[in-house]
Amino acid sequence: MKAQSLKDVFLKLTQGDLNQVYFLQGDDYFLQDYFVKKLEKCVFEDDAVHRELLIPGDISQQEIIDRLNQADLFSSKKLFVIMNPQLIKNKPRDELLQFCSKPIPNHFLVIIMDDFYSQLKIAKVLQKELVPIDVRKPFEKELRSWTKRFFDDQGIDAPPSVVQAVLEMAGDSVYHIANQVEKICLGLGENDILTPEVVQKFSGWNREYQKWEFLNAVGQRDLPKALLTGNNYISRNEMISLLPNLTALFQEMLFIHMDNGTSQPFRGYIPLTNGVKNKLPAHAKKYTKEEIENSLALLGDIDRSIKTTSENDESLLTRFLFNTIIEHD
Repeated sequence: MKAQSLKDVFLKLTQGDLNQVYFLQGDDYFLQDYFVKKLEKCVFEDDAVHRELLIPGDISQQEIIDRLNQADLFSSKKLFVIMNPQLIKNKPRDELLQFCSKPIPNHFLVIIMDDFYSQLKIAKVLQKELVPIDVRKPFEKELRSWTKRFFDDQGIDAPPSVVQAVLEMAGDSVYHIANQVEKICLGLGENDILTPEVVQKFSGWNREYQKWEFLNAVGQRDLPKALLTGNNYISRNEMISLLPNLTALFQEMLFIHMDNGTSQPFRGYIPLTNGVKNKLPAHAKKYTKEEIENSLALLGDIDRSIKTTSENDESLLTRFLFNTIIEHD
């Protein structure tokens, strides 16, 4: 299945190239809503909310189909959003697919399925009838362009330094980035110049760091960042949840050393994101083979400590990071 990117679809919308039916796949709820708002503005040419949400279970399957197909005397524009189409069965499902093939004039429909990898029959039929639009959580490398887009939405041409400052402050999700950008733009005075220092004034929200950011900090031997991201993460999760990922990180770096510095195809599933996997060769250069082996042994010790002692998570994490990242003679 080849899905369209939101960037490509938005370009078509700005060019006036609208479809009557769209199929979104992915579970980033902010992006789902962001797309519907963009389409809403293109269809109705204002900022008001016009959508009619149709959720199977809240209303009957047949009522959903009746609303889709009910036209008024004035052929008024309508925008419908159907969540969880897999819950529509039998004859109503056939009628829904018929609408997708031949929609009522001026009736627009957005179908949303959270599971991007769904193998359900209706997902396959919709993918064949409509090119799906990818609304999964964006990868790390895509967040910069999203930040720029949110500033563009506010009519502000943000320089790269400002984009970077926002990412450092709120870069764990597009939802938080969008909220931060909106807050910054609303707080800007008429004569204010947007700089990273100005961005910092709006840093009242505490960013939640993600596991991949911590793992990359460990790989880079960046102790301050590893302590910041690691302690932030275990304040919301248990230390033991990091052990499989840390073990995978050091095992993969060890494999690279054993393969004379070259990264080989990954050996089955490993619990590392692409943002970490792609940096493994660079990370491996930061550690000697002996240091990696010592770190793996230390992870085993920490696993035993978690199960047999009352040492708190912050102490365990700090012990691991200081023994692993600081170079010892």
